Amino acid sequence: MAVDLTSYLAAGGEPPRLWINFNDYTKKLLLGKDENPWTTPASYMSFYGQAHGLVKAQVVVLDVWDLFQHWMKEDADALPSMAGKRRVTVALKTMLEAFAPRELLAEVITALGNNYGSSTPMVLVIPSPRSLLVKAHQAANGEAAEPDEMNVDTAAMYMADFLRYFSETDLSGVMLVEDPELMPANGEELSWYQPIYNVAKHYRWSVGVYLPSADTDYDVPADINFAIAPAGSPTAAKSKGIEITDMLWGDKAGEALPATNGFYYLTIPADAKPEEVLDTLATIKG
Repeated sequence: MAVDLTSYLAAGGEPPRLWINFNDYTKKLLLGKDENPWTTPASYMSFYGQAHGLVKAQVVVLDVWDLFQHWMKEDADALPSMAGKRRVTVALKTMLEAFAPRELLAEVITALGNNYGSSTPMVLVIPSPRSLLVKAHQAANGEAAEPDEMNVDTAAMYMADFLRYFSETDLSGVMLVEDPELMPANGEELSWYQPIYNVAKHYRWSVGVYLPSADTDYDVPADINFAIAPAGSPTAAKSKGIEITDMLWGDKAGEALPATNGFYYLTIPADAKPEEVLDTLATIKG
């Protein structure tokens, strides 16, 4: 049975729960240059087991865009099948409907559920519909796409269909990641993702959004269970998740962490030194 993500993240007490984005850091540390951990379910489980244990992660996270990037790079038919169409949503639709990466992800989720599902929440981390729309079109056609309301709404419907494929797994939630260069103009534009919220509610998944810009002041829709925003931003004051990466490795390093009744989120830099990472995480976790 899946762990309730929203309740889990709010139940950390002192210190708060810690959500760690460790993908780039552990790939550099554990894999050879350009090595693909997504070759088979077994290869990914081997990588992920080491990575998760290395940082003693409190949330099981699966980076869906990382999977698709490897698929587009290694499957000779991937990009040609996505390219050359007028409608900017075609590349995204084709990518999400591809059987091989979708089935691989399903098998990995099932395997991870057997290892962690009863004690630790499992979350799919995926670019938001506006971001994934642009990324897929750019990858396939080498040009930018316009993420207007109609295209984003269509992208959200395709993503909702993609997520239904995992309805029988022990997923706890989905986190949509905004691109700092493609931020919604306001919180109301987050309602363009309604098809995803509907699917999440139907399967009793929590749904969250990561808002990486420090300049945002959003009121997120009620259908979003949690938001993550940088410490000190106007949105962070209204969010359950506070990003503290910059306070650990950036311009604000050394500053006291803000108080929260939610959880902390951080990204470990790919070039961080393991000893420093372990010391930093140990300090935060108390």
